[in-house]
Amino acid sequence: MPLLYLDIETTGLDPFTCELVTLQLMTASGRSLIIKDPETLNAIKPKLENNLIVGHNIKFDSKFLKYRYGITLKNVYDTYIAEIALSGGLLAGRKGAALKDLVFRYCGVTLDKTEQCGFKKGEKLTAEQEEYAVNDLKYLPKIMQQQQAKIRALGLENVIETEMKAIPAVVWLELSGINIDVEKVTEIKKKLEEQKNKAEETLKKEFKPYEVNLNSPKQLKEALNRAGIAVKNTSSGEISKFKGPVIEALKDYKEASKLLSTYAEKIQGFVNPVTKRVHSNFNQYGAKSGRFTSSSPNLQQQPSKFTEWRSIYKAQPGNKIITADYSQIELRILGQVSHDKEFLKAYNEGTDLHKLTASKVFKVPLEEVTKQQRSVSKTVNFGIAYGMWTGGLIGNLTKAGITIGTEEAEHIIKGFYKAYPAVSNYLYNISEEGLRKTEVRNIAGRLMKFEAPRSDMERGSIKRESKNLPIQSLCADMVKIAMANIYLKLEPKGVKFINTVHDELVFECSEDIVEETASTVKEEMEKAGKIYLKDLPCVAEVTVSDCWEK
Repeated sequence: MPLLYLDIETTGLDPFTCELVTLQLMTASGRSLIIKDPETLNAIKPKLENNLIVGHNIKFDSKFLKYRYGITLKNVYDTYIAEIALSGGLLAGRKGAALKDLVFRYCGVTLDKTEQCGFKKGEKLTAEQEEYAVNDLKYLPKIMQQQQAKIRALGLENVIETEMKAIPAVVWLELSGINIDVEKVTEIKKKLEEQKNKAEETLKKEFKPYEVNLNSPKQLKEALNRAGIAVKNTSSGEISKFKGPVIEALKDYKEASKLLSTYAEKIQGFVNPVTKRVHSNFNQYGAKSGRFTSSSPNLQQQPSKFTEWRSIYKAQPGNKIITADYSQIELRILGQVSHDKEFLKAYNEGTDLHKLTASKVFKVPLEEVTKQQRSVSKTVNFGIAYGMWTGGLIGNLTKAGITIGTEEAEHIIKGFYKAYPAVSNYLYNISEEGLRKTEVRNIAGRLMKFEAPRSDMERGSIKRESKNLPIQSLCADMVKIAMANIYLKLEPKGVKFINTVHDELVFECSEDIVEETASTVKEEMEKAGKIYLKDLPCVAEVTVSDCWEK
């Protein structure tokens, strides 16, 4: 496929409120073109939509071209995303993958970026600005050429293909935005303020005659100790060990304060003045595993226990929200990569894996497993791949209101490893391999590297990460493959892609196509999963609602 190198200069970062000032193109032969203040780009639209477009952080260019000119960059190669993949994820969320870094790394040239903010709409380009615009393109061929040689040498072709095909879907995601119910936000904010004030009054009454700053851990600990509550600190884990009206009031105060300061008081500030929707920034290679991260606002970290909060993310009138996530995907992947017979059998026969684990660990018949035993086993199942040991199990169960001792926790975890020997062997072998090679791969070929360890603590961290990264990253691959294929089918129909959280995809569409949309999402997610889950079923669970439901 013929290729073109592309870059743009704009009046700002937001495609809805800012404008394109220049568009720079360069052919494979090195011929360049600068278009200033274009009213339309119809003359070059076919070239942009049907050639391979190469750029650095091409998502940014794609958003402006899509929103401002109706141009869809369908086939792209992003030197930014490629560099993060080549680093084994070490550059994910870090500095070191900017165009300036790559120009120096691959071409030995220090790029001058002083003209970056000087481009103005309606003003003729200076000679320096023209040189700057061309320089942002002229090093791309050499960077791409050397990256591709490294991609082949490391066997990352499949990973790079997955990443590049996902970029148009990420553009769709960021341009779609998510609708919020402002009245609901106001209502929740009022409730939280009432909860905070009521809890504050109770605590001040209990702590009299002392004046206590409830936001000072030191003062709060001293006040609780004076009240006969022997907390060692004021962390949530420590507080949850105690009961009584003071503790309940403190929990209410902390919850309301956190929800107000982090969410309720801020979310309206992110509503775009043009679209009246919230457009988060999604970094598709935000974590070493290849998982997305989200910012401004972070739509991947919304309150989970405060379930009412999700209701602010509401479909517009006449629309519905479709939420789809993979069922127990990390455990299914663990079963696949370990080839554990009991795991595979449970999923193939529809047995409740958490009950099965409880039955094996607590040595009771499957039908006699209690609710608490299942809950404990669920925590173990999901924690094992993160290298969880006794401290982690005790902490997680304490948060859930279940108290166990160190000896019992050790017995439960050892029981898991005995029940699933192939899982145990896999986790041991992959952790040793990660430490030995300072890198691991998933079965899709994605590479994840570690810095050389300098202490026992760092060696332990590498072993723990080596257990989970191949699993977590494979889920990221499945999600990206699914969203790329869903984009091809649903974006042309006017469906909005409004969020993604790890193994979850969220869409908004009109009521008259909701069944068709939900069916397509489920089908494509399961199809993507089946590429790698060969020995057990992949299941995507889909819900349709007026708001974003978990």
